[in-house]
Amino acid sequence: MAETYQEAVDYLNSFLNLEKKSSYSYQDSLKLQRVKAAAEYLQISCGQTKIIHVAGTKGKGSTSHFLAYCLASLGYRVGVFSSPHFFTFRERIKIIEYQSGVFKENLISRKQATAIIRDFREKLTFFSGEGLTYFELITLMGFRYFKEQKIDYAVVEVGLGGRLDATNIITPCLSVITHIGYDHTHLLGNSLAQIAYEKAGIIKKKIPVVACYQRSLAAEVIRKAAKQNEAPLYVLGRDFQVKNIRMNKNHTFFDFNSDGKSLKNIKIHQKGRYQAENSALALASLFLILGNRRAAVLDIKKALSQCIFEGRFELVCLNPLVIVDVAHNQSSALAVADNLKKYFPAKKVILIFSCSTDKKPNQMLSPINYQHLILTQFNQSRSYNVFELKDILTKRKAIITPNLRQALKKAKGLYDKQSLILVFGSFFLAAEAKTILKKGKNKRIFSKPSLLGSR
Repeated sequence: MAETYQEAVDYLNSFLNLEKKSSYSYQDSLKLQRVKAAAEYLQISCGQTKIIHVAGTKGKGSTSHFLAYCLASLGYRVGVFSSPHFFTFRERIKIIEYQSGVFKENLISRKQATAIIRDFREKLTFFSGEGLTYFELITLMGFRYFKEQKIDYAVVEVGLGGRLDATNIITPCLSVITHIGYDHTHLLGNSLAQIAYEKAGIIKKKIPVVACYQRSLAAEVIRKAAKQNEAPLYVLGRDFQVKNIRMNKNHTFFDFNSDGKSLKNIKIHQKGRYQAENSALALASLFLILGNRRAAVLDIKKALSQCIFEGRFELVCLNPLVIVDVAHNQSSALAVADNLKKYFPAKKVILIFSCSTDKKPNQMLSPINYQHLILTQFNQSRSYNVFELKDILTKRKAIITPNLRQALKKAKGLYDKQSLILVFGSFFLAAEAKTILKKGKNKRIFSKPSLLGSR
């Protein structure tokens, strides 16, 4: 049995990890009944916890954290379950609290994670159901931990899709659907309507839904799903508004209006119009949850201004200027391109790019106006081999490097004061970049990382 933390991690890693696979059968691999059976066997129930369930193609993590911080600012202990992670799986399971004017993010500790995994391992030895996956087990860990910690609210982010996702065994107090675009099409479907159908699978009977403005096909699917489930639907642009968006070098500002509630001059660190919209989703969700209860507006605005999370157009080095983004589909790439035009219009972009084999690299690169393109691969089985990537991108002039460390060195050699280095294309690529750049031995190549401008 798992006695040490490392043994617990090794046990966890022994489960099938679909996050590291580019191709598998969505319908056959994801089984809600299996997760429900395991939750019952492990005596896990979230019945006493108020849960907000968040699905979408882009903005799930941002919206989840904005909402969690807002709830914490009002004195609630808030659990957040999100994925994937940068450095440790414990990042996926955390509790956010607001004490003495300071927000604290507390990851599940090594000791707590080890204890839960040890208990799971003992019990699952006798579990007669199908084998669980890595994500399913971590989901159950999160639910178990939140139950043990007696939190007030849990903000739970969908892993993939929604309808068949392991998180969908819950009954939330609110469902949230962020922007829907084309991603994981080989699993969720090639049309926007098919993808929206999977995302709308989190909508439950008579449970309110807050949704971002969507393209017409996706919007219609959500509307029908809400109607069939008698679920009240609140839509950005119709039922609540984000207005007067303006941006400077370090912040985004906007105003929020909803059903007589108005918050002016809200400030967030995150850059881009879409982050103002993610914040608006969080605020609309918050006011629905609170109902007629009064909210401390100043604390809510402070929560939004102090919510900082990694990998979203994050400035990680100043000299040379290096930006890392977890963008991994065309919708996210468009947002990156918009930020580049807005914040660094005069800079020449040195782009370091790689992506997973289930992505469409030409579509992801098309919005980005770069001067130099450096292709590489990340240290993960889902990554395109760099030569395969070059074969796909035949019409693009590119520099080939065998790994990200070499790509960063090559970019440094091309850099001048009129340039910036952008690393994007995959969450795994972004995580690897942050790992390399934070290590002391790389200070000879790159200056100390800075969180200025992160979002």
